[in-house]
Order: sequence, then structure tokens, then C-alpha cells
Amino acid sequence: MAQPGAQLTWQQTKSQLTQTAILQAAVDCFFERGYASTTTEHISKRAGVSRGAMLHHFPSRFELISATVSHLNQQRLEMFAQEENAAQRGAEYTRVEEGIDAYWRQLNTPVFIVFLELTIAARTDEELAQVINPALRSFESAWYEAVKDIFPDLALSDAFTRANYLTKYLLEGMAVARFAGKEQVPEDMILDWLKRELRSSFSDVLGSVRRSKED
Repeated sequence: MAQPGAQLTWQQTKSQLTQTAILQAAVDCFFERGYASTTTEHISKRAGVSRGAMLHHFPSRFELISATVSHLNQQRLEMFAQEENAAQRGAEYTRVEEGIDAYWRQLNTPVFIVFLELTIAARTDEELAQVINPALRSFESAWYEAVKDIFPDLALSDAFTRANYLTKYLLEGMAVARFAGKEQVPEDMILDWLKRELRSSFSDVLGSVRRSKED
């Protein structure tokens, strides 16, 4: 394995690209077929590699699933930072409404849908639970730090932690209801209420504490 900062050889670069292609193929297959219906053969075919090549990189299904979950975590965190930073670019004070809309869009992408399916499947799959449970804890910690970095003014509010988790679990719960398709979710009404609630919660900093983070 190359040392941090060291230039990769052609073979190392090729190996990394192959691994990434396999992991993305796994995400795509889980989204299109579902976790339970996806086989390693489906994944290798989608990635355009032989089963032997896939086994070279991921010798067991457990290692493949573990790497895929880490890949999903990284994708979600990168998407969060990219979308939320774009929504706040040039803002003197945090744009609450735009921030909420950006997060809601993220929860309606294949990346979140696949992670949600894996989380639910882990309830009755002990091997998957060994991967998902620590991954969830890791994501929660990294996500919370990312929120503080992207919204430095809101991070100074007394309501920061409460408002963060209200937003996260309300929107994620609404996304779950949408995917289940069992009821008509009043999305616009809930989003409008949440935006007003957050403006009220962050009234101790909004409009008075400038965003100090460089865009």
C-alpha cells in the first residue's frame, strides 16, 4: 500500500479505480435489485470485471459489504458538504431555507435509499449488523462535525444540537414514509414548518452573527 502523500504507481492507480468501480456497482445493484436479491455475480458483471478480479480485491462477501458501506458513508458526507456549501456560498448569514431544501434533496437520492435499505436489513442479518452499526456511529459523528463546519454561525446557538437532530430525524423519517409508499406525506407543509421552526430556534444568532467560514 502506498504511503500517504506518496505518488501512486500505475498499477496502484488501476487497482484503486477497479475497487471504486466494484463498490459503485454494488451500490447500483442494491438500488436497482435490492440488497437481498443482489449476488456477487450481479456486482462483478455491473462493474465489468471477472469474479476472480473482484475476489482479488474483496475475498469475501463480508469484506465487500463492509467496503461498500464505507463507500456509501463517504459519498453521503461528500454530497452533504458539496450541496450545503453550494447553498450557502456568498451568504453573510446562514440561509436556513436553502439549507433545508438541499438536505431534503440528498435524502431522495440512491445513496440514501441504499443506506436506508441496508440499515433495515441489518435488523435480521447479524453479519450486516456488524458492519452497519459502527458505520452509523461513524457517520453520525462525522456528519455532526460537518454541520458545525458548514454552519459556523448556527453552531454558536444554544439550540444547535437540538435543532440539528430535529432536522435530521424529521426529514429522514419523512423520506422513509415516502419510500414506503403507504401514505401521502404532506412534504411541503412539513418543510415549511421546519424552516420556520429553525428560524425561531436560531433567533439568538441569525442576522446577528456572521458566517466566518470562507466560501
